[in-house]
Amino acid sequence: MAKVMTEYLVHEAIATKKITWDQTYTPSEYVYKISQNRDLSNVPLRQDGSYNVKELYEAMAIYSANGAAIALAEIIAGSESAFVKMMNEKAKELGLTNYEFVNATGLENKDLQGMHPDGTNADSENKLSARDMALLSQKLIQDFPEALETASTPKAVFREGTDDATNMPNWNWMLPGLVYEYEGVDGLKTGSTSNAGSNFTGTAMKNGMRVISVVMN
Repeated sequence: MAKVMTEYLVHEAIATKKITWDQTYTPSEYVYKISQNRDLSNVPLRQDGSYNVKELYEAMAIYSANGAAIALAEIIAGSESAFVKMMNEKAKELGLTNYEFVNATGLENKDLQGMHPDGTNADSENKLSARDMALLSQKLIQDFPEALETASTPKAVFREGTDDATNMPNWNWMLPGLVYEYEGVDGLKTGSTSNAGSNFTGTAMKNGMRVISVVMN
């Protein structure tokens, strides 16, 4: 669920014109290697491929693609290490109080094949309290309501119509048309690691009020 912070920083970079949705990117060796691991949530990226910010963002927000998340970190900050610094600075700015960001994906660092960000430990992972996760989600929705357009997409296809086409079902099964459909749900993010268990930040409009629920483990 730490990808919600990555989403926030992408939208902020778009809003401040630091990057554009149609800006293109060619994967680094790090992004390429992570994207090939289908034991993790990923869309495979070609090392010599060219991808725009919009399709990388959709892969991250809908399918939780990890290589795509690191790619976005590199686009915005030049490296994931620099991006992690931005994540922690933004958390403080937004009023979070119980957090530690160590990578852009929410994976455990041990899943990053020895390429985890500088200044973080090989056995570290992102940590947020449930309250901070709810607050971060609230800030994303309030500051960038367009984020829900992607978060509410039940399924999409990455690189549709090409040899690299990859189905991207949303892991949020409470969205319309999915197995645990629940009225009003339009986001936001699931997550799972061996240490953290299965986690879900859900949001819905109920009786005209925006509700955010965070369930961990």
